[in-house]
Amino acid sequence: MNGSNSELRRPPGTSGPPRDPARDARILRAATELLAEGGYPALTMDKAAARAGVGKATVYRRWKSRAELAIEALDHAGLTSDLVAVRIGPGQLRDELVATLARAARGPDTSRADLVAALATAREAPEVCTLIRQRYVDSLHQAVEDVLAHATERGDLPPRPAMPSGSHALEVSATVALVLHWHSLRNQPITDGDIGAIVDRILTPLILSRSAN
Repeated sequence: MNGSNSELRRPPGTSGPPRDPARDARILRAATELLAEGGYPALTMDKAAARAGVGKATVYRRWKSRAELAIEALDHAGLTSDLVAVRIGPGQLRDELVATLARAARGPDTSRADLVAALATAREAPEVCTLIRQRYVDSLHQAVEDVLAHATERGDLPPRPAMPSGSHALEVSATVALVLHWHSLRNQPITDGDIGAIVDRILTPLILSRSAN
């Protein structure tokens, strides 16, 4: 993904002044804000240029289409960064789950979860949907599963039923879905307290119930 950024910024056959990294970042930030506010339909090259305070030609010199701009904006916002399980240590399962979900929900410039929810219906841009599913949603599922697997290995959790390859436990899927759609359900950003409540009231009881069966 990162290796293609230069190709996305300057389509073949175009020319112009050297790229300004600060200007690139401003355009990408503008695109991210538009995506978070209204999903893929809200992002146009013209709107991104206007919000970033640059000319339309500046945007078109760097990205051939709004799909390519959207993909790099998601990368810039940290959405496509690999998500990994947070390890703290024995007896810290709750804190590990909260930290893993909190890291996944927020990026440096905007809410990762809000971006995913806003882009969930970008059917006209299948490449964007595929990126979100593979690099974010699937990775978040796996990160939570890894936290639980580590806890089982060290004895903080009883053994859990094995899942078929490529599938995820219902309690993990329910937790991920709730985190991703929190803003649309509650009309407010998710906080660490909200994530703690999800872990305490939904994820942990379901984990223990499943392990006991």
